[in-house]
Amino acid sequence: MADRRYRLAVVTPWFGADLTGGAERLAWQVSHGLAERGHAVEVFTTCARGFASDWGVDAHPPGARDEQGVLVRRFPVDERAANAFDRANEILLTRPLSYYRERTAAIEPDVANDFIGSGINSTAAVDALRARLTAFDCVLVMPYPYGLPLAAVEAAGARAMLQPCLHDEPYAFLPEVENAFRRAGALVFNSPAERSLAYRLYGPSIALKSTLVGHWVEREAPPLHLPSRVRGFRPADHRYVLYLGRRDATKNVDLLVESFARFRRNCRMTTLELVLVGPGRRSYDDARHGIHDLGLVDEAQKAALLSQALAIVQPSINESFSRTVMEGWGAGKPVAVNGRCAATADAVRESGGGWLATTKGEWSALFERIDRMPPAQREETGARGGRYADEQTSRERVLDRYEAAMGEFAAGRRATRFDVAAAPQLVRRLGDGRRTILFAGPLTESACLDQLLAGFAFLLSLGIDARLVLAGEFDAREGVADRFFDLVGRTQLTDRVVVLERSRPEVVAACYRSADLFWSAADAGPSSELVDALGFGVPVFAFANGISRRVLGGSGLLFTDKRDPRALAGAAVLLLTDGALRKTLLEGQRQRFDALRRNGELERAG
Repeated sequence: MADRRYRLAVVTPWFGADLTGGAERLAWQVSHGLAERGHAVEVFTTCARGFASDWGVDAHPPGARDEQGVLVRRFPVDERAANAFDRANEILLTRPLSYYRERTAAIEPDVANDFIGSGINSTAAVDALRARLTAFDCVLVMPYPYGLPLAAVEAAGARAMLQPCLHDEPYAFLPEVENAFRRAGALVFNSPAERSLAYRLYGPSIALKSTLVGHWVEREAPPLHLPSRVRGFRPADHRYVLYLGRRDATKNVDLLVESFARFRRNCRMTTLELVLVGPGRRSYDDARHGIHDLGLVDEAQKAALLSQALAIVQPSINESFSRTVMEGWGAGKPVAVNGRCAATADAVRESGGGWLATTKGEWSALFERIDRMPPAQREETGARGGRYADEQTSRERVLDRYEAAMGEFAAGRRATRFDVAAAPQLVRRLGDGRRTILFAGPLTESACLDQLLAGFAFLLSLGIDARLVLAGEFDAREGVADRFFDLVGRTQLTDRVVVLERSRPEVVAACYRSADLFWSAADAGPSSELVDALGFGVPVFAFANGISRRVLGGSGLLFTDKRDPRALAGAAVLLLTDGALRKTLLEGQRQRFDALRRNGELERAG
C-alpha cells in the first residue's frame, strides 16, 4: 500500500465493465483497483461501444459520470475514413514480419497516417486531457497501436506512463509507436516477454524508464449453480478443448480450427471436440469436425464451460499477456499455446502447466496427445499452471507494483538522450533496405577512418549492399576531412558514404535507429557513442582500445588486429547476416547496458 495518494488519469479507447478484451479488462481493473486503494482516478475514453463495434459511432452519451466508483469522462469519436483504415491495415498485415525487421523505414507515411488517423480517435478527449494535465501526477495510457493513445502520449509527454500491451506484429514498427515509447515518461509492461520484445524493437535504453507490473486475473468463485446448457450445448455430455477469446484470424483461430479438423480426419474414432467462445464477426461452427462456435457468453456460462473442459487452447502469436491462459490455470486446466508467442510460451515453459505447438501439424498432433492423455496427467499439468498463476497474478501484488511505479514516476525522472524521437526524413532515407554501417564520434586522426573505409570497401566486395554513415565533426586543424574525402573519391565510394553532424539529437537518434552495425577502427574512443550503440541495440564491432574495453565490458565483438581489412569485412558479414550470432551479441550488450544502468555508471562509462 502506497504512503501517499496519487492523482491518476487513465486514457484508453474503450472502457466498460462488460468489455472482454485483454486491454479493456486491464483498464477497468487497474482503474477500479487503484481507486479502491484511495487514489484519485479519472478515465478519459470515447463514446464508442468497444473494439468489435464501429469505431466511428458513439454508443455512449458524452460527459462525466461515476461508473462503480471511478469518474469516467466520455468524449465523441472523430469522423473516420473506415475504407482508408482497412486498406492500411491490410497492407500492414499482409507483409511478413521479416519485411519490417529488415527495413528501418518499412512503413510508408501514407499507410501509417491512414492506420492511425482513420483508426479510433477523439480530439475532444485529447483536448480535455491537455487542459487538465497539471491536475494529475501521471497519465496511464493503454494500449499502444491506436490513434487516441498515441495522441494522449504526445499531449501528456513526460507525464505519460505508457502501458503498451505490445505484440510482435507490424503495428509495433509504426514510427509513431516508437516515438510514443520515446516521449513517454515511463513504460509499464505486463510480462517479461513483452518487456524483452520492447528492448529488442526499441533498444535496451528504454530500461531506464521501464517497470514490470504484471497482470492480475480475478479469482472469483464460480456460481453455486452453473448452467447445464450453453446455447443448446451441454458441457457435461462432451469431451472438449476450449478456446476463449476473440474469434478471428488475427488471433490465429483459423489455424486452430484447420488443425483440429485435420486431427478429426486423422482420428475418426475420437470423441474430442473443440469449443470456441468469445466475440467475433463470423462463425467457425463445423458439426462434421466436432467444432462448436458458441459466440459471446456470460460469466456463468464461461465458468460452466471451463469446469468441464479437458484443456484450454490459445493459438495467438500476438499476446503481451494472455488472460485466458491464466483463467484456464485458475480453473485447474492445462493450456496449449503457440510456441511463437514469447509471452505465453515463456509462461508455459516456466510453469510446466501445458504444451507448445506452432504449425498445423504440431497442433493436430497435440490434440491427439490430449485426447489420449490419462486424466491424472492432465490434472497434474493443470495444477502446476494453477500454482504458477497464483504466484504471478495476485491482485494485491500487481497493485503494489503499480503504486511503486507511480511513486518512482512522481519522484521525477531526468530525460536522457535516448528519449529523442528520430528525424523521420532521415529514417526514411536510411531505411531503404540497404545496410547501414555506422561510426559515431569525433572524426579525428585517432578515429582511423582510412582503416574503417578499407574494411567497408571489402564488405561491399563480399556482396553486402551497404552504406557507411559517419556521425561526427572533423577537426579542421588535422586535415582529416581533406584526406578522407580524397580517399573516398579515389576508391569510388562517394555514393556509399554519408557524413552527418551530431549537433541535432534527432539526427543522431535516426542514425542509431537505422544502423545495422556500429563499426569502429579508432585507436582511442569513442566513449559515449558506444554507450549509445548499447542503448539503441546496435551490434558493436570495434577495435579493442582501452576505452572500448572499459565501456563494453566483454560485450560486443572486439578485434585486436587491423592489418587485414578483408578478414574484418568477413567478420562484419557474419554480424550482419547470422541471425543467431546477432541475437547472442545483442543479448550480451543488453546485459552490459543493464549492468551500467543498475550500477549508475552510464554517464561515467560514456
